[in-house]
Amino acid sequence: MKIGFIGTGKIGSAIIKGLLNAKNSSQDIYVYDGGHKSAQKIAAEFNLRLVNSYTEFNACQAVIVAVSGSSAEAILKQLGQKYHGIMLSTGGGDLTQINSGLAQDTTFAKIVPNTPVQIGSGITAISFIPDEKPEVIATVKKIFTQMGAVYVVPENLLGIYGTVAGCTPAFVDLMIAALSDAAVQNGIKRADSYQIIEQMLLGTSQLALASKKLPEELKDEVTTPGGSTIRGVAKLEETGFRNALIQAVNAAAN
Repeated sequence: MKIGFIGTGKIGSAIIKGLLNAKNSSQDIYVYDGGHKSAQKIAAEFNLRLVNSYTEFNACQAVIVAVSGSSAEAILKQLGQKYHGIMLSTGGGDLTQINSGLAQDTTFAKIVPNTPVQIGSGITAISFIPDEKPEVIATVKKIFTQMGAVYVVPENLLGIYGTVAGCTPAFVDLMIAALSDAAVQNGIKRADSYQIIEQMLLGTSQLALASKKLPEELKDEVTTPGGSTIRGVAKLEETGFRNALIQAVNAAAN
C-alpha cells in the first residue's frame, strides 16, 4: 500500500518509522518536500519518495497530514482539490464539514496516534464520518494495526482518547525518572535503575493485559498486610498521587 505524508515532525516521523518497521517498502512511502529540511532529511535517511506537488499523491491509497492546528485545515482544503483518495489528519478539521466539500471519490478521517507506533506498540484512535464506506474503514485500520492497537471512536471522544494515549507517556517518563532517583538514592546504579524500572513497567502492563484483572485486584496481590508495599501505597495516597494524575489528564485534555 502506498501512503503519502505531509508533515514529518515527531508524529509523522513516528508513523513512517512504524510502517518501515512493519516491513513496508520505503518506496511505497511518499513525502511532500515543500522545502522542509525535515522532509528532505527523513526521505534521504530512509530512501523514501520525495514529491513536490499534491497531485503526485494520487499514486497513494492514503495521505497523512501530520500537521497541527489551522495549518492542517488549510492543507486539507488544498489537498482535497488535487488528491483523490483517503485523507487522514492528526490535526484539526471538522469531519462533516471537510467531507462535505470533497469529491465523491475522496474522504477524510481523523487520527490520533501516539509515538510508540514507531516500534509497533502504539495506540491510534480514529474517527470517521457516520456513513463512511466499510472499505475505507478497513483500509485505514489496516494501516495502523501494523503499528499497534486501533480504536474507532466518535469524533467528540477523539480528543480524550488522544490525551490518554498520547500525553500520558510523558507522565510515565516522569515517573520513571523519579523512581530512578529514588533507586539511586538507595544505592542502585543509574543505568541499572532504568533497566529494572522499565522492565517492571513492561511486565506489569503485560500481566494486566493477559490476566484481564482490575488494577485494584493486581495491586492487592502485591500488598501484604503490614508489608512494605502497602506502606508505599499509603504514602502515595497521602501525597495525592492519584489526584495528581487525574488533574494532569484533565489539564492536558482541556
